[in-house]
Amino acid sequence: MNSERLLELIDAIYERGFDHQDWNKVLEKLCHLLHANSAGLFFINFRQETFRILGEHGFPESFISSYQLGLGAEDKTATVMMALPEGAAHSAIDHKISEREHPFFYEKFLLPHNVGYVGALNICNNERYFVGIGIHRGMDQTQFNDDELSYLKRLYPHFRRVFGFSDILEQLKEKEDVFMSALSRIPIGVIIINSELEITYHNELAEALSKKDLGLKIENNHLKLDTLSDQHLLKSSIIELLNHEITHKTLQIKSDFQISPLTLMARNVESSAKPIKFHQNQIILYISYPELCSFSNADSLQAVYKLTVAEAHLALSLTNGLTLQIIAEDKNISVQTVRSQLKSVFNKMNVNSQSELVRHILTSALNLTR
Repeated sequence: MNSERLLELIDAIYERGFDHQDWNKVLEKLCHLLHANSAGLFFINFRQETFRILGEHGFPESFISSYQLGLGAEDKTATVMMALPEGAAHSAIDHKISEREHPFFYEKFLLPHNVGYVGALNICNNERYFVGIGIHRGMDQTQFNDDELSYLKRLYPHFRRVFGFSDILEQLKEKEDVFMSALSRIPIGVIIINSELEITYHNELAEALSKKDLGLKIENNHLKLDTLSDQHLLKSSIIELLNHEITHKTLQIKSDFQISPLTLMARNVESSAKPIKFHQNQIILYISYPELCSFSNADSLQAVYKLTVAEAHLALSLTNGLTLQIIAEDKNISVQTVRSQLKSVFNKMNVNSQSELVRHILTSALNLTR
């Protein structure tokens, strides 16, 4: 075995493997080192029951798509290797035995791709997922011997080190994905933005609000406010947040033709979602506007809770961040009248406070089903 080629392969694991950039090149070098025709880096997510090929050398495209669409569940190599601990290297498959004991696997996997022998290495094997390498020789070749498997085993700590780092990133990414999914469903416009008003994320409702002529727009992936004064105020607020001079900032935008103001509430991303690893110098912007910032609407609230038109609009306005004083001014009625309407809403919706009312509306099936 060529020691120089082994060192080149180890270098490639670190150079190409981080962030899963180019496992194909690593597997190509592995095939050359162990005189194999093809190789694959296989990933099984037990929770999601998904099968992926993270890298390959010598595989036809049809095999990759078939494997990931369900054929991976029939892979007997994985069955053999999942019974072994991390770091194990094993001559997992002999086509003569598979033809007799696993005819479907033989017919669908081995025979069409001239795979006679499979040597395998376990990289990760835990309750969450399995990662392993399979290297393949043809039916006219020989099984991997102990010396070859020992070389494969020597590569384990290097593969595991790279996957250990990647695992941390993957867990952070999973948390971020869950967080982003939640943001996309809540009845408030959400934008993640930097000091230059460049947008890295926005949910559907934020985009809808930007198209309603309410004082802000999304153009070329940037947030643009209609007036320069509002734009300068938002930028200065973001800088204050990033410098930790303040923890949050609420702004209201209202043009002459708007009945109610558009409310922007900015918070530092780090303080809002500590488990989530966002880019630096970003803040999260919550946007609310009565009637538009809830997937619930006045008609549905009236029908479900037997509210009057005024009571339904009051409930939605509170849900979207308006105060009783602002609601009274917008409707040109007294605060006492608003309080009387609110008391009736409490009784009909069986809640005891404004916060309970808002929480009830935000978490009701009227919001969660679309």
